[in-house]
Amino acid sequence: MRRRLLTDLNLVICVMLGCLLIFLFSFKLSGGNVETWQVPFESGWTYEDGTEVDFHDLDQTPGTHVILRTVSPDDVRGTDLCFETSNIFFNVYVNDELVYEYHPGIPRICGRYYGEYIHTVDLDVTDEDSVLKIEYDPLQESPWTTFRYMELHDGASYIISLIRNNIGSFLTSFVALVIGLTILVVGFILNIDKDRIVETVSLGTTAIILAAWTCSGSRVLQIITGNPAVIRVMDYLDLIWLPIPVILFVSSVTGMLKSKLTIVNLVLVGINTLFTITFVLTGMGDYNDVLLVTHLIIAFGSVTTVYMIVNAIKESSKLDKSLKSMLLAFAVLIVTGAIDAVRYYTFSSKDSARFTRYGLIVFLVILASYELGAIIDINRKSAETEVKDRLAHIDGLTGLYNRLAFTEKEEAIRNADSGTFVVVQFDINYLKMVNDNYGHAEGDRYIISAARIISESFSGYGKCYRIGGDEFLSIMEGDRAEADYEAAIKVFERLVKEFNESQKPPVKFQIAYGRSVYVPGRDNLADTVKSADKSMYDCKKILKSDI
Repeated sequence: MRRRLLTDLNLVICVMLGCLLIFLFSFKLSGGNVETWQVPFESGWTYEDGTEVDFHDLDQTPGTHVILRTVSPDDVRGTDLCFETSNIFFNVYVNDELVYEYHPGIPRICGRYYGEYIHTVDLDVTDEDSVLKIEYDPLQESPWTTFRYMELHDGASYIISLIRNNIGSFLTSFVALVIGLTILVVGFILNIDKDRIVETVSLGTTAIILAAWTCSGSRVLQIITGNPAVIRVMDYLDLIWLPIPVILFVSSVTGMLKSKLTIVNLVLVGINTLFTITFVLTGMGDYNDVLLVTHLIIAFGSVTTVYMIVNAIKESSKLDKSLKSMLLAFAVLIVTGAIDAVRYYTFSSKDSARFTRYGLIVFLVILASYELGAIIDINRKSAETEVKDRLAHIDGLTGLYNRLAFTEKEEAIRNADSGTFVVVQFDINYLKMVNDNYGHAEGDRYIISAARIISESFSGYGKCYRIGGDEFLSIMEGDRAEADYEAAIKVFERLVKEFNESQKPPVKFQIAYGRSVYVPGRDNLADTVKSADKSMYDCKKILKSDI
């Protein structure tokens, strides 16, 4: 219980630090310097016919359009023209001299549009009033297709201010990504339950996909990579694949992993993936054209998850911790996702993932606490089982494997269909004499010393067992088993000699040994053990005759 509390405390601390990191960049205190040279620049533009330009309702009819504005040197000296575009090809001219153009080559896999991109244009204005001209070609008719946030600003400072204003959103997604990766790593390292690993990996994958999708809304990735088209594709693929880990996670926890509903959802995602990519690669349309299909599949998946959770609640006698956690976490995620879907279709915000981003953090905090706690609990029980199993197979006096362990090994050898095994029997001479004349404590010292010598000699080549009071056995296997025996027995004899010389025991320390070779399919294991035992008794007689 104490370890569990400490683990939960560490998780809470990590989440709190992550939230503080997000808030650090999300909010600024009042006061300080004001960048007074940052000038809005969206007004004063006209079309060629003199009509005023409204960037919120830009002319998007097919063909090339021109917008103009006259500027004085004092207006633009030391600044750049900075703005963001979505799906517009354009050229910027100063007095009919081309100073900037944006006609990116869009790979077919990326669809027809490049998404959102940030521009900073160096205006080389002379000492006289100059005419700025922008020729643009809209790629699609959409409220997103326009020039946004146009202002005069130092280019580098403009980029820095964009990053600073969006870093809170970026870090929110980044924290979610780190949590997802942590769940994956911890799951693979600690999760020994093959059934639960589906649950753990699915949760981590859900976090990673949602983190990647919500990250693009911050514009930080576009600034860092300079490749908005690929990021746009990533967004659509994230949405297409999102139902897979979500359904797998919920179905795994609720015991419906093999249900028809799970299979139907996975098949729908697979069909949608093939259909969407084929649709784009063949030039029939863009990802955006079939986005509604993806949203419908996500909606179906959301209904499926709710059904699975409700069904699990009905079938269980009480609402256990895992179901409570899932119900709350997915309720938050579904509600925030629905809010963002409405905002996307009503074009009410440029950041269509804002509420999902917040919901993602709540979702992960709830489920990660449950999942990591469950993994740790499983491994704690596994460790306890391992300790109990080890205690059952280890001799308490010598630390060698015991008779039970030897019996299991003997069974494994009987079932082997190939290989070579060398069986070595050991027995301590004069142990009864030691016990009778010097006490059982001295006898135990002989047994412990014998175990140490046998282990130091043979454990590097095979396993060593104490199978009786003063009886020991070692088994070596493999093509080098007989050569290993020869190497080990030399060390063994040297250690016995050194013990007698250094310890000077009251009764000469002797360990009789005998060996026999077992080959599966050729020999009988019981006869092999008897042969080793007979060889050991022959050695015992020889050793005693030398005194």
